[in-house]
Amino acid sequence: MVSIVIKHGWFHQILGKSAQNGGFVFLALLGDLGSELEIISYRRVGEDPMFPLSDYIEGQPPSILQRCEDLFGESVNAVWVRARIPAVFGSNILIGLSVPDYKYGLIEQMFMACELGSNGDWTAYPFICEDYNLRAGLRFYPDASLTEIYERIAKAFWELLLLEPKSVCAFRDGYLHYNEMDDEEWYNVVFKHGLFSIEIIDSTLF
Repeated sequence: MVSIVIKHGWFHQILGKSAQNGGFVFLALLGDLGSELEIISYRRVGEDPMFPLSDYIEGQPPSILQRCEDLFGESVNAVWVRARIPAVFGSNILIGLSVPDYKYGLIEQMFMACELGSNGDWTAYPFICEDYNLRAGLRFYPDASLTEIYERIAKAFWELLLLEPKSVCAFRDGYLHYNEMDDEEWYNVVFKHGLFSIEIIDSTLF
């Protein structure tokens, strides 16, 4: 009998299809880090993401990534990640007809990296792909003993997405952002035909 041990996480539904890279099988899930009874301390607005995609791009970024800039002309990558994930894991991932008005990032999707052990059993490591200011990163449950594993997972996950950078799905999405006056603004984000656009909408309309 084959068993699977889930480290620091839980889920109640698998989404889309699996993908493999770097010795891991990746699955998109509905769930969370920790346990169902545990209150997780989430990353606060203003904190940079852990294991950022930018650390795993060697040399010149793919041309499609170079075309993604925020309203201030700064290079960003979360728009591409948001478009790339459905192409890898299935069109139903991260795609919705409506967007909740409490979103403070473009991406917040849970995944699980599954690794087959020498004894034939599996170990699964949940993590969340998220962004801050349209810069994507990965968040794991804090556990210093798993740092090396987390680094391997991050490398394998980002390399998986970078394998076919032009294979993306169009989307229309958005998120709340704090402006320089500390007021909330809704950013409407559209990615279509390899082009990215963003506009600010009065958040009181949502």
